[in-house]
Amino acid sequence: MFLSATLFTLLFLPACKDKPKNPVAEYGDTLIDSYKGAQTAADMANLDALKKAIQAYRAANGAYPPELKDAEDLVGSPLDLSKYDYDPATGAVTPRQKK
Repeated sequence: MFLSATLFTLLFLPACKDKPKNPVAEYGDTLIDSYKGAQTAADMANLDALKKAIQAYRAANGAYPPELKDAEDLVGSPLDLSKYDYDPATGAVTPRQKK
């Protein structure tokens, strides 16, 4: 009996070195990753809409908008314009680099 208990301990003890999985933490990580992915997709969609609004403004006014907020009304929904860099000379709008 003692021999079988010792053998059992020696065989299965190394398997205990692996940390047990935490389903709650894994679920939380999955939710956070999904949220970040959705946020990135939304930012890209807003950037595309903003570029189209700038082009529409130019078509209607013969020049690029002097400020990005001038084209925001053409998007149809409020945007966080602080996320974008804008060059009124070229009409180029790009995502602002995080610092």
